[in-house]
Amino acid sequence: MTAQAQVQPGLHVATKAEAVYQELRSRILDGSIKPASTLNQEALAATLGLSITPLREALRRLESEGLVRLTAHRTMTIAPLTRRELHELYAVRLKLDPFAAALTAEQAPDATLVEIEQLARRRVNRTPRALLQHNRSFHHAIYSNCGNLVLIGVLDQLWNRTDRYRLIVLQNRIQERAAEEEHREIAAALLGRDAARVADLVHRHVSKTQRLIEQLAEEL
Repeated sequence: MTAQAQVQPGLHVATKAEAVYQELRSRILDGSIKPASTLNQEALAATLGLSITPLREALRRLESEGLVRLTAHRTMTIAPLTRRELHELYAVRLKLDPFAAALTAEQAPDATLVEIEQLARRRVNRTPRALLQHNRSFHHAIYSNCGNLVLIGVLDQLWNRTDRYRLIVLQNRIQERAAEEEHREIAAALLGRDAARVADLVHRHVSKTQRLIEQLAEEL
């Protein structure tokens, strides 16, 4: 484990726990910490330069999100990638992502839809981490403006867990460029406030991503 969370010694425990949570969560989601790897909590705390208390608080949050598994022996295991979880996550997302996008098309302010369209056209670095962050930003901009706080919270949790699977697709440059074109189509439909078309485009986009992950990840 080579992560350095840059946790300053004078910070309050709660602030330290938040900093460690964000650092570990980022590295789990972008694959810097490998799925199914096991780490000792005390060794990890020493690596990060902090006491065990804020680390445990951060790990409990990650456990509640399904990203890590804790044992009584002070070890943590990063949740593995499995075909069953992939199917279950996408089964729910195929219902909720299109629903949220349709709501956004119907009620988001015009200025917000323009910002989403600009985000769809923005050029980003072609590294997997940058592409992952940009993809998340685009979709978050859509569903976070649906006006339903419960729906937003559920999708946040689903996206936290599916981002690790999407990294598999990001290794394929041709498919990623196709996804960017799909983003622009979705954004155009949002600008036109065509809720039915937006829902259909998002459903096809999410479904295509699931199929690609299944094709590229034979080990799942």
